[in-house]
Amino acid sequence: MRIYLPEIKQHKGEPVNFQFAGKIPEHFSVSQCGEGHLSLEVAARSSGDKVIVSGALEATMDSECSRCLQPFKQSFKSDFQEAFTLVPGLSASDDPELLAAEAANQLTVAGDYLYLDEYLRQVFILAQVYNPLCKPDCKGICAGCGAELNISACRCKTEPEPDARLAKLKELEHGR
Repeated sequence: MRIYLPEIKQHKGEPVNFQFAGKIPEHFSVSQCGEGHLSLEVAARSSGDKVIVSGALEATMDSECSRCLQPFKQSFKSDFQEAFTLVPGLSASDDPELLAAEAANQLTVAGDYLYLDEYLRQVFILAQVYNPLCKPDCKGICAGCGAELNISACRCKTEPEPDARLAKLKELEHGR
């Protein structure tokens, strides 16, 4: 996503709104997103030597539950706001990828365009749930028998087998 800065400056501090909806872009480098969907609402406004960008990112993507390993659709939302400092002069590079990385990492912008691809990729990654769950009360997988506890009961023995080294102690206990 790129924003044409002269258009932002013409609005004299009033926000200019942008929207995007579609598949999660490939350059977001997200594995297992499958048929992921992304929705962006961005407002940009000029304030002196800064461009203030705010908005909301919503996404739905294929994920895997961290407890039961079952696939499910994960949805998340993140609000963001950032101030990018305008640097006078032309940019040293015309490559949009380099300009996007510079804008995201240094929060500066030079030239007529603010490239937000890398910044939005970082917002997207940080918005994801670290240990996604298919449902809040997911029981997961039994560590002993491997049963998926949301579907079936545990097949482990209910009483653990006693340690053979302690058998003599059991005899002493019963001998009293």
